[in-house]
Amino acid sequence: MKKLFPFLGLFSVAVLFFGLIYSDPFGARTNNTNSNDINVVNPPSNNIVKFVDDMNGANDTIALRTRGWKPKRGPLSGPAGTSPNWFQGNSTVFNAFEGPATGYVAANFNNVTGANTIDLWLISPSVNGAPGDTISFYSRSPDGSTFPDSIRVYWASNGDTVPGSGSFVELGKFKVSTAGWQERRFTLPSGGAAGRFAINYRVANGGPSGLNSDFIGVDLIRLLGPAGSSAPNYYSSSWCPANTYPSLPAATFYQCSAWLGDTLYAQVPSSTGAAANTIMRYTLGGTWTAGVPLPVVKAGGTLTAANGKLYYIGGGSSVTVGSTDIYEYSAGVWTLKAPMPLAVSGHATVNWGDSVLFVTGGPWASGTTTVNFYRIGSNTWGTSTPFATGRRSHAAGLSGNKIYIAGGFPFTKSFQIGTIGSNASTITWAAGPDIPVPASITGLSRLGGFAIGNAFYTVGGERGGPGGYHDSVHVWSISGNAWFKVISGKPGGGMSNIFAAVSGRVVNDTAKIFLPGGYTGVGSSNFDVIGCGPNIFTGLTPINSEIPNNFSLSQNYPNPFNPVTNIKFSMPAAGLVKLVVFDILGREVTTLLNEVKPAGNYLVDFDASALSSGVYFYRLESGSFAETKKMLLVK
Repeated sequence: MKKLFPFLGLFSVAVLFFGLIYSDPFGARTNNTNSNDINVVNPPSNNIVKFVDDMNGANDTIALRTRGWKPKRGPLSGPAGTSPNWFQGNSTVFNAFEGPATGYVAANFNNVTGANTIDLWLISPSVNGAPGDTISFYSRSPDGSTFPDSIRVYWASNGDTVPGSGSFVELGKFKVSTAGWQERRFTLPSGGAAGRFAINYRVANGGPSGLNSDFIGVDLIRLLGPAGSSAPNYYSSSWCPANTYPSLPAATFYQCSAWLGDTLYAQVPSSTGAAANTIMRYTLGGTWTAGVPLPVVKAGGTLTAANGKLYYIGGGSSVTVGSTDIYEYSAGVWTLKAPMPLAVSGHATVNWGDSVLFVTGGPWASGTTTVNFYRIGSNTWGTSTPFATGRRSHAAGLSGNKIYIAGGFPFTKSFQIGTIGSNASTITWAAGPDIPVPASITGLSRLGGFAIGNAFYTVGGERGGPGGYHDSVHVWSISGNAWFKVISGKPGGGMSNIFAAVSGRVVNDTAKIFLPGGYTGVGSSNFDVIGCGPNIFTGLTPINSEIPNNFSLSQNYPNPFNPVTNIKFSMPAAGLVKLVVFDILGREVTTLLNEVKPAGNYLVDFDASALSSGVYFYRLESGSFAETKKMLLVK
């Protein structure tokens, strides 16, 4: 046998050399089953799609670059081999996760020569990423492959396009699945209005004669945003029926609440409004559980989420006392931060850009016009431009760069809109139209408020004049610059003492308003939500300012989809436009649009989270134009 060894060695080298010459530069190294088994993982219902490329079209270098991708070789890569950096999927190796059989992007061992390192970067188009956003994609190697292909994932908040540069932060690495498609998810640690993420196919000892590389595919690449921090496309118009959501374990008022990720945190004083350190938590679809208590007892403070943390501001041993405290909650620990300039309770706090917290009004005794701001990064306080008419226990919200303040004590129905300057130290305030309450009501105090996307809500309150508790929600259209909707029918009727308790978030691309607890003569344990009924707004977005020559309705993208897709249409003249979705039996599922719009090109987002898989149709009608197209929902 020893005599045969040299000949066997030469034979092995010859076979290897033959393989180098005749191997398919776009193929895999081993036989495979060509299985199309998939491991479907739907995005959580509280996420929306901020970026998607289903890879269903052309995925050669030119096509990828046309769509904004940056396919590049990294600094560790060996000499170029016979295959491109990234190329069209190969259905003889395996089929795509979804869409056409070759509708994925691939890379393989032939990218380098010999046993050199493979270091390929697929850098995404520019995306608006926020802390907590999720990169999601599907990947795989041939079924049963013995080669340990591996992928790393990176994020650059500054939009860098240089592979391996210092601005790219590694989010994780993994061995690619050899048992069908598998979804991988990575959470962004920081935001960037023009950031980029990268999928890095990196294999040491790769290449045709290496031991660690074969063939990989990547498909359905998305950036999913935590919906609580994202702009919604739809807005609920009605209170959900009583007991739709689980009640708090005990009654409370002078409470406060805020969403952090998919969890609603509530600081809940007693049923008589006495100070307490109790924190309760609710997760969508779950129940209330006890959270980490505040270090001290509090009533009348605010709870605000920012930059992945919670901030409890002000409040005191009773609602009339107030304090300069600000506590930060992170990783299960409350930490006392720099004291604010003014002791407050009955104030409001809003979050600007996950970096600045504005505190308006308060304290309880005087109700000032003061606006203080807290810079999270530097743990410092400053004072900004005061607003008109001092108040406390008012409604407040922030959307974009505008702060909205309405009502408050002493009983008023006045409405202030503040435009934040380039620096938080300046705000330009202007008077808006009064809250449209009946003339007999002189004002509202202890009302709740929240701004989300295109709407600012004022919720309930105590009525000046006739007394009692207000049972209506007034909605301000930010784009329309007007009060345009009143929502009534709150379970249990009117309520007050909710100035810091109202919070909102996006669920299935729809804005919803949450109200745990409150006061109706006595403390309440109700958990009421504006989250039902038809939508007030739809997610209609003008694409550009060009006026088209003809009506047109485009095929939805992506298609098939799960659960969100986009529908584009064009109209050459202003008019009533109606866009309706039907099921396969012709039954109307939802009306996405039914209003007069100016001429232009538009994009409508359709969220089918509540629908089952199947074929659906969407129909556009405007004047004499009508067109219907088919789409496929795959869950």
